[in-house]
Amino acid sequence: MKRKLCMLLLSLCIACTAAGCGGKDSSSDKSADKAASPAFEGRLVSTSEKEVAKIVELGEYKGLSVDKTIEDVTDDQVEYQLSIILNSSTVEVEDPEAQAASGDVVNINYKGTQDGVAFDGGTADDYDLTLGSGSFIEGFEDGLIGAKKGETRELNLTFPEDYTDPDLSGQDVVFTVKVNAIKRVPEFSDEWVKNNSEYENTEEYKQGIREDLEASNLFNADSNVKNEAWNQVLTNSNVKEYPDKDLDTALEEYNDSIKSYADQMGQSVEEFLKAQNITKKQLEEESKQYAQYKLKQNLVVQAIMDKEGFSLEDEGCQESVAKMEKDYGISLDDMIEQYGENTVKETVALTRVMDYIIENAKVNTVAGSSDGKEGILADEDENETENTEE
Repeated sequence: MKRKLCMLLLSLCIACTAAGCGGKDSSSDKSADKAASPAFEGRLVSTSEKEVAKIVELGEYKGLSVDKTIEDVTDDQVEYQLSIILNSSTVEVEDPEAQAASGDVVNINYKGTQDGVAFDGGTADDYDLTLGSGSFIEGFEDGLIGAKKGETRELNLTFPEDYTDPDLSGQDVVFTVKVNAIKRVPEFSDEWVKNNSEYENTEEYKQGIREDLEASNLFNADSNVKNEAWNQVLTNSNVKEYPDKDLDTALEEYNDSIKSYADQMGQSVEEFLKAQNITKKQLEEESKQYAQYKLKQNLVVQAIMDKEGFSLEDEGCQESVAKMEKDYGISLDDMIEQYGENTVKETVALTRVMDYIIENAKVNTVAGSSDGKEGILADEDENETENTEE
C-alpha cells in the first residue's frame, strides 16, 4: 500500500501514450486545425538549456536495441470475446410460458427479510441477475430456475458463516423475488450476424473479432516497446541536482492530486489517508519520490529536446498533439480539462521524444505465442521502424 498512490500518480503522464484508446474519425479534422498553431509554449522545467545541460547526464538514447513482442491470437481468445459480445446482446424472451434457465438473465425485484423484518442491503428493484453466475448467496440463483415471467417465489436461504456482514453471517433469511423479465443470450447464427453486424456469416464475424484482437495486440506491442526504450533512457540518465522551484511545483501537484482524490470520495485528506492505510510520514516520503521521479523525467525529456533542437512549439510536438487527439477521440481542451495542462504538456513532449527514440532504435519484432515460446521474426532497423499507430 505504501507505493500505491505514488505509482498511480507516476503513471498518469505516460498513460496518454500507453493506453490503447480507439481513434475516432470525428476528431481528426479538429486535430488538424488545432495543429496549425502551437498548442504549448515554453519549457517543461524552469531551468535554462545551459543549466539543464549541467545537471543532466543523458544516457544513450540513439541506437537502442529493444524487442517488440506481438502476442498471437488464439481460438480460445476469439471464443471468449465472442461470448462477451453475445452476453451483452441478450434479448427478452416473449413466450409467457418460457422458464428461466441457467445462463439466462432475469430482471427481478427482491426483498430479503429476517424474522419478518427487512435487512439493510437486501432489497432491490429492476435488478439484472445472470443465473449461474454465483453473484448471490448459495440457493438464490438455483431457486429461480424454472420461474416464469411475472412469477413470485419465496426463497428460504441461509447466509454463509464467513459472510462479510457479521449481523447476517450464518443467519436464516427469506427472499421474496418477483421475475419481471427473462432475457436470453442469442444463438450465434448467420441470421444474428446479418442483423447485428456488417458481416454475412459466423465465420466472417469470428475473423473480424480475430483481426480486432490482432490490431489491439499490435497497438499494445508498439506502446510497450516505446515504454521499454524510454525506461532504458531514463534509468541510464543521471540528474545531479533537482531545481528547488520545479521540485516544489511537483510536490504541490502531488498534494493537490491527493486532495482531489479525497474530494472525489467525499473525504478529508486525513480520512482518505486513513482509508488507504497511509500515514502522514509515508505520504511525505511518497510525495518526495513522486516529485523527484517526475522532475527527473521532465529534465531528461527537456535535455533530449534541447540537444536535438526540439521545442513545444515545433511541428513534431504539434503532430503529437494531433495524434493524441485522434487516439483519445477528444479535443486538446478536453484533455487539459480532464488531466490538467501540465500533465498534457508533459505527455506531448514525452510522446515527441519517445517517437524520436524509436525512430533511431533497432527494434527486434518478436512473436509471442500461447505456449510461451517466442522467436524473432524480423529486425526493424534505424529509421525503418513501422509506425503502426498512425
